[in-house]
Amino acid sequence: MSEFQQLMQDSIPSARDVLQENYSNLLKVADYCDSNYEQAQDKRKALEETMAFTVQSLASVTYQINNLARNILKIFDLQTTHLQQVEANVCSIEQVIEMHKEKVSRREIGMLTVCKTFPPYQKIIYPKKLEPLQPYYRKPLDFSTLDDIGHGIKDQSTQLAKTGTLSRRSIKSSAGLSPGTLGRSQKVLEAIPPPLIPEGHLSSASSLSSISNLPEALNSTSMKEPSEPDPSLPPPPEADDFLLPSQTDFLPPPPVQAEDVLPLPYPESDLDFPTFPLPPSLDISNCGLLKPPLLPPPPPPEKLSWAPDTYLEKVVTLYPYVQKKDDELSFTEGVIIYVTRKYSNGWCEGVTSDAEGLFPGNYTEPLH
Repeated sequence: MSEFQQLMQDSIPSARDVLQENYSNLLKVADYCDSNYEQAQDKRKALEETMAFTVQSLASVTYQINNLARNILKIFDLQTTHLQQVEANVCSIEQVIEMHKEKVSRREIGMLTVCKTFPPYQKIIYPKKLEPLQPYYRKPLDFSTLDDIGHGIKDQSTQLAKTGTLSRRSIKSSAGLSPGTLGRSQKVLEAIPPPLIPEGHLSSASSLSSISNLPEALNSTSMKEPSEPDPSLPPPPEADDFLLPSQTDFLPPPPVQAEDVLPLPYPESDLDFPTFPLPPSLDISNCGLLKPPLLPPPPPPEKLSWAPDTYLEKVVTLYPYVQKKDDELSFTEGVIIYVTRKYSNGWCEGVTSDAEGLFPGNYTEPLH
């Protein structure tokens, strides 16, 4: 039997019965004290006896009431504890319900999804015995690996033969190119005539005979022994790649040199040509229009009236700036400032046309 049931069934009913008995006893004691006080000869002794019965009755009633009240408070405490347990059980039941709902919802979501099957893969089988690693060794550098890549340079450093004749070795068309070069189709180059000087631009004092000898000089210089191409070098570019400029838009030519003229092609076999006397070199230094006229020197820079006598450099502003202190400058974009002093924090001191003060150096650039 629990404590709550024991109190409700035994303790509290017995305490109520005891109070009922005390009530009837107190009535009997009151009747006895009343009759005894009236019949007693010694009133004082009867009064003291009545007072003793009254104190004893009050003590007995107080004890019984205290006992009953303590039992009732115990019942209240037990009821409070029981209510707390019931509340905790209700809360736990609510949590269990929420968990059950979440499980059901997850199950429903899982039913809507598609089951993904993973194909079986072959497992990784590690080798039983690892191969030994090769020891590191340093390969020597081969500086000739890239020699056959790219375009070569044609060598034209051949000299005239001692016999006075010109010789040319046969150039085989089957001479292969380097495996790493880009080649063009071999074509025989033709001599390109130099641009002619317009007659209207020559002065009256210039000699026309020296101009008339120009084709003969070109023909004689074109007989120079051509250079022997290296089999590993690419063929010369096609003749179509050279474009002659217009004679009216081209400046007078410089003195013609023998090595500047492209050689004429020779036949496959070696031939000996008769020697011809070389004509005198072309001298057109007397032509007055060969050199461009000299331009007049630029005028000296004009010094502004407000510019200081000594300054570090002259700068121009890139952005507008409004002064934030009394000793700073305000300027717009494109203002010229003469810098008279520079500080380590990036600020400078300078002079403009209307003021003098500090300004940020990153707002300007040097003016050359």
